[in-house]
Amino acid sequence: MMRALDEVGKMVRHAAIGAGIPIGQADELARAATYLVGHGQDLHCIVAALTEPPAPIDVAWGGDRVIVKTGNAAMTAPIVKDCFATGGVKARLSNPAHVPLVTAMLAEAGIQITVDGTLITKQGFATSDRLLGPVEIPDNVWAILTQLATRTHVRPSGAGAGLSDND
Repeated sequence: MMRALDEVGKMVRHAAIGAGIPIGQADELARAATYLVGHGQDLHCIVAALTEPPAPIDVAWGGDRVIVKTGNAAMTAPIVKDCFATGGVKARLSNPAHVPLVTAMLAEAGIQITVDGTLITKQGFATSDRLLGPVEIPDNVWAILTQLATRTHVRPSGAGAGLSDND
């Protein structure tokens, strides 16, 4: 189904929050998703990050580099982006499956890189081009995002007075 870029970003943000991702990282995922689909790419790395089990974050900072020892993609990709935005030039990831999300976040931020396996090296900065929509999002991907996003909805039995207010 065709979706506006803004609609995709908002759905990914809500899905990320529903998956238990903190708001700041949810915003990062939404921007990366909008960038990906706006450039004709799919959302598989976003869906993988949202459905990946939580893992403790363990990173080592050293001079101009960061080494990601453990952590899920949704939490560690923004760390790499922050490293590169603040003068870092190298990042080593522990999980090769995280490379697509990290590269998407860096591209969205206009950070040019080279990738050699799990080693990512910053080359410089570039201006981002404009994204165009609407975009086609496969129904199965939209269904996963919707399922995660519904976890953020208020249920009548969970919040407020419900059917009776005896306070």
